[in-house]
Amino acid sequence: MLLGGLLIVAPLLWVFFSALKRPDEILRLPIQVFPEDFTNLSNYKDLFIRHNFGQYFINSFIVAAIGIASSLVVALLASYAFAFHRFRGREALFVLVLALFMVPPEALVIPQYLMIAELGLVNTYLGLAFPDLFTVLGVYLLRQFMEGIPFSYVEAARMDGASELKILTRVITPMVTPAIAVFVIMKFLFSWNAFLWPLLVAQNQSMFTVTVGLVDFAGAEFNQWNLINAATIMSMLPMIILFVSLQRYLVRGVAMSGIK
Repeated sequence: MLLGGLLIVAPLLWVFFSALKRPDEILRLPIQVFPEDFTNLSNYKDLFIRHNFGQYFINSFIVAAIGIASSLVVALLASYAFAFHRFRGREALFVLVLALFMVPPEALVIPQYLMIAELGLVNTYLGLAFPDLFTVLGVYLLRQFMEGIPFSYVEAARMDGASELKILTRVITPMVTPAIAVFVIMKFLFSWNAFLWPLLVAQNQSMFTVTVGLVDFAGAEFNQWNLINAATIMSMLPMIILFVSLQRYLVRGVAMSGIK
């Protein structure tokens, strides 16, 4: 396991050390693993001062926030209905929702693009977040978690006169916090790494997300590997911070929701 871990971490360490090197250090032979100056942050400064990488970060965070907020609200409402309400055709409808898992996202790109083009949402934040406004994963994950909550909690709240929305927000939502953390991490990961859809919708450089901006930047600065490595490290940093901060909820949520 230790050897396998080293093989996985080695490329990341190489990128990290290369982001601290000068251009001549990266091209030096024999290969120099460690930088001469571990405090050299000039490559990171160039990304945000001379290039437009800061705007790419802002765009990605806004798009991810819109997608997470919208899909989380929809997932909470839908999963609560599927878990605690008995209505005709409930199981069949849930199967239809899960069937959307089998539709590849690439198959929906053209109709979704035509929709946002008709709505005038091309090159806007809402257009960039359009495919993420609803996610089947959130409905499935939260519903599975809510199935483990005793129905007596809901019955007691109803007997006390609480509305369905109040039961969801005051009783159920605090109990599914680990599942929400899992969903937020997964949703942020998918949104942050999305490439094809932002490439189509973001027609101006000022609307590029990190993934599109990174590819565009690498194409324009193909010989400046120090800047490309620094940009790669910065693109991974938000996901690492989010995972570390929510790690305990992630482990608990995966264990209790039954995800394999």
